[in-house]
Amino acid sequence: MKLNEVIKYPILTEKTHAQMLNGVYTFAVDPRTNKAEVKKAVEFIFDVKVEKVNIIRKDKQKAKLGRSEGFTNIIKKAIVKLAKGEINIYPDEVSEASNKTSKNEEKVMSEAEKRAAEKIASKAKEKAKEKESKKPEPKKEESKEKEQKNNSENFKKTEEK
Repeated sequence: MKLNEVIKYPILTEKTHAQMLNGVYTFAVDPRTNKAEVKKAVEFIFDVKVEKVNIIRKDKQKAKLGRSEGFTNIIKKAIVKLAKGEINIYPDEVSEASNKTSKNEEKVMSEAEKRAAEKIASKAKEKAKEKESKKPEPKKEESKEKEQKNNSENFKKTEEK
């Protein structure tokens, strides 16, 4: 089996997060793999030294969803204890932190950019003012008269029934 097909995904729960502090990581692996393949895969993919690997296989179980019955999938977990090194399960957080510092440096605007931003803002304000001035104010007297007519018509209809 290829090394990149052995590990499916990390299992992230409260318990596994607590174990990560001690250098113990839990992965869902292919049901056909063994301890040696998991050890090779983790060492190759994450570039760390593995001390030991424990494997747990959870067989399929009956499951019901409404009227239909079926089975859950077979899950094989590998609990990997590292001798040296650390696995970064959340690579996005590291890259986001570095991106935030670079974005703060890029926020310094040139004079031309500032002028362009001011022009855009002033045009948006002008458009908003034009839209407000174009809206006709509703006449309150006419709307009251319409309501009274509708009410009287509805009342007549109910009396006829």
